[in-house]
Amino acid sequence: MRKRIFERAAAVMLGLLLSGVPLPAGAEEETALWQYNDYGDGTVSITCLDKTVTEVEVPAEMDGKTITMIEVDCFNGCEQLKKVTLPETITVLDDYAFYRCGALEELNIPAHLEKIGFQTFYGCAKLPEMTVPETVTEIEAFAFEGCNALGAVDVADANAAYKDEDGVLFTKDGSCLMLYPSAKTDASYVVPGGCQKIDDRAFIGNAHLENVDISAISELGEDAFYYCTALKEIAIPAGITSLNGHVFGNCNALEKITLPEGITSLGNSCFYNCASLQGITLPQSLTTIEDNCFYGCVHLASIDIPDAVTDIGKYAFFNCASLHRIALSANVQSVGDYALGFYSEDGENSLRLPDFEVEADNDTAAFAYCVKFEIRSTGGVTQSVVFLYIILGVVVLVIAATIAIIVIQRRIRKRYELN
Repeated sequence: MRKRIFERAAAVMLGLLLSGVPLPAGAEEETALWQYNDYGDGTVSITCLDKTVTEVEVPAEMDGKTITMIEVDCFNGCEQLKKVTLPETITVLDDYAFYRCGALEELNIPAHLEKIGFQTFYGCAKLPEMTVPETVTEIEAFAFEGCNALGAVDVADANAAYKDEDGVLFTKDGSCLMLYPSAKTDASYVVPGGCQKIDDRAFIGNAHLENVDISAISELGEDAFYYCTALKEIAIPAGITSLNGHVFGNCNALEKITLPEGITSLGNSCFYNCASLQGITLPQSLTTIEDNCFYGCVHLASIDIPDAVTDIGKYAFFNCASLHRIALSANVQSVGDYALGFYSEDGENSLRLPDFEVEADNDTAAFAYCVKFEIRSTGGVTQSVVFLYIILGVVVLVIAATIAIIVIQRRIRKRYELN
């Protein structure tokens, strides 16, 4: 991130104060609210110093210099800020410029804006609309993430880099869907033909979509449907080889997902907390199930792991409270700690269903895992079963000894009576 160089304006004001020359009317207030940075290349940025403001008008110039950029973190932390008026001189809204301005409801976008930076409007949960003028050539990643009230993005028709289709943001050629607004209320959506990629976190946080047709795409970004809490059903198209990150994390209404042959990896936390998912068929092409993949899928009851799978990550099926059966092939080479079954919060005490069982052959990594964590397995006798057999043996011996003592006592008593 750029190094800020502040206080030229403040230095001028300080010099005026020390020299006894009176400040212009309103100059003291302006200096207390803003400071600017002259980069020397024609770029002059501004930063808001008062984080308690509720409504501000950004000056077009300071100390005779034209303000062209809203600096990194300019309004970051202005939690009460509701309205901002920007001058038409602004061409850049830099990274985190309005980061977590959760009360922001009204903002004008300058007609000559060229760039919207990384997470510029992150967490602006009340910002209802966004206009992208024709001059914008760069919108960096996650610029509108957490804009929960944003129902549409309106891109000027003459913009050469971007376009919108019914409020959904695309690259100009339509090949990449960049943002499906969080507050767009349609229950279903079909990704248009010609769109090859859904960008990282493109649908994140939409609470209305129930069904999405993504059959046109060949690339699905990380966390693409994260926190899409109404999503019930989706089919992954052929050509997708991996699901990365929390792609369906916290989609707690997701009941059905169809995976094509060709997928080799289910990424870290891929189906994290998909609480409504009851069953899933894993393709035979699958080789890796990464950490936390099915963590918290509390209604997942039974699952067959394909023969090609060699690695199962840590906590892969952790807290799957309904899971009673999982079948593992002899090809599994590693099983991460606490990958199978259901455990208490401390991760130590087993709280699996009484009939939980792992189908695993003897002399395999899966069976060794079962022995280590005392899980019942079809492949042989685990430590817990051996311990149970020992207890049963001791009980049998105690009973036999007791019976023998009783018999001996009776015989002694009979002999005594006869004598």
